[in-house]
Amino acid sequence: MAQQKRQFWIGFGIMIGITCFYAFITLQDLGYSYAPSTGWQGDGEGSEIFLDFGREVSFEGISCYLGNYERRKFVLEMGNGDPVCWGIKKEICFNRVYQWEKIKAEGTGRYLRLTALNQIAELKELVIHGADQEILVPANASLYPELFDEGYMLPDYPTFRAGTIFDESYFGRTAYEYLHGIRSYEDTHPPLGKLLISVGIALFGMNPWGWRIVNAVSGIVVLPLIWDFARRVLEEPWGACAATGLLALDFMHFTQTRVAGVDGFLVLFIWSAYYFIYRYWEKLGKKNGSGWLFLLAAGICLGIAIGCKWSGFYGAAGAAVLLLSIFWGGYRSGSLSARYLRRTFWVCVGVFVAVPAGIYLASYLVYVPVGGKTGLLQDMWANQKNMLLYHANQGTEHVYASKWYQWPLTVRPVLYFKNSREGMTEAVFTMGNPVVWWSGALCFFWCLYRALERDKKAAFLCVTYLAPFLPWILVPRYSFLYHYFPCVLPSVLCTVYCCGTAVGKNRGRFYMGGLLLTAGTVFVLYYPILAGQLVRDRYIEWLDWLPGWGLL
Repeated sequence: MAQQKRQFWIGFGIMIGITCFYAFITLQDLGYSYAPSTGWQGDGEGSEIFLDFGREVSFEGISCYLGNYERRKFVLEMGNGDPVCWGIKKEICFNRVYQWEKIKAEGTGRYLRLTALNQIAELKELVIHGADQEILVPANASLYPELFDEGYMLPDYPTFRAGTIFDESYFGRTAYEYLHGIRSYEDTHPPLGKLLISVGIALFGMNPWGWRIVNAVSGIVVLPLIWDFARRVLEEPWGACAATGLLALDFMHFTQTRVAGVDGFLVLFIWSAYYFIYRYWEKLGKKNGSGWLFLLAAGICLGIAIGCKWSGFYGAAGAAVLLLSIFWGGYRSGSLSARYLRRTFWVCVGVFVAVPAGIYLASYLVYVPVGGKTGLLQDMWANQKNMLLYHANQGTEHVYASKWYQWPLTVRPVLYFKNSREGMTEAVFTMGNPVVWWSGALCFFWCLYRALERDKKAAFLCVTYLAPFLPWILVPRYSFLYHYFPCVLPSVLCTVYCCGTAVGKNRGRFYMGGLLLTAGTVFVLYYPILAGQLVRDRYIEWLDWLPGWGLL
């Protein structure tokens, strides 16, 4: 007993060390904690921004930071004289929200006029560029105090640190709109994931750090979860530490939880549900162990997962298979009575139907549809139809799309951000660590074999791997590598379970140590293109190991 306690605390200390180190590299360079927050709002289409520079100047371009309205169009004019004679005239468009964007506008003149072509015209900040990289400040800038007060935030070059990347322009924007009761822009997924993102925005502001921090924390929290899960499955603290380390070294786990998306929440809460179901299963083998509180916790987690993304239903299907298997096995062995199962059935109806339904419906309290609120149930139901229609009409082709059978081999990475200049590139890719994914895919088949041999723990792991994976075989729309994200954690558990049971403890520890060392080396090599660090193009070309990666 003393030896077990000692091993537990050693393993616990190692897990805390891994988690703290992972938290450090995750939160390091996550994004700027500032962004333009004030701005100019027009009175509708035809609203003007009239800038007088006091003298004739040469214009080179305009940088703009938009608020939560995309594709803002303006007529740009340059003029001279008194009265003003307008010369150069062109239509310009600033496209993406919460992101700096520069548009070429070359010419000369004393005056610059922007005339809005949208009914809602909003600009958070303007920076006027002159010749020789000069920043031009209008003589009448005091007439637009909130349009020229935060120009110092303009980065020297486009970077993921300063604005939205990939789907952040949808999720981060909608999270901000939830906070302020504005019409909800992104409604292709349920509201709860965006609500979680809004917590960071409420605490830290509408800036990259604010809209990314909650998802980053979700990625950190998963590490203690997998440690305790693996410890219980393997009954081997070193295997639990190995599982924690392998997950911390996975590329996708690192990148996917450093952007403002909902997949990190999906993984956290699906796996929290599986963890509580496993705890319930453990409790059944003990005296007076109903474990219904674990079922309640699992139901809450599944409700949150489904409220973040419909893929949570795949996790719920896996939970149903696990529970039915547990109940059937207990009934056949005589350890669970028919009376207990009848009572537990009604408990499950409550915790796995009523509780998730209540969570899902409550998440729509903040949802503001296009035509305004009509009623909670009506708004929720209308959005379900819209979501179904949206996903049903997605095509089968996309530049970064991949097939389900390619995912375990991490064949097609997805580019989230890229900016190249002078032979250097800053890029953010989401992809899998080949060492973690390939070993996980192989060990899954070993666990599948063991499951067929009636190894209950291996069967548990196989169900948790297949539940979020198999439904994608039937999905006709294009899909991406990150749809495999919920399968990464069970594949890691399959790896350590295989190493811990197939080859003996000592040899298994040797294999796990080798995997950790190799995965860590590969993680260090690929870290620059996972974390958006500026590196030479030649280095990225060298990292392009597999056909189909196309990193440059």
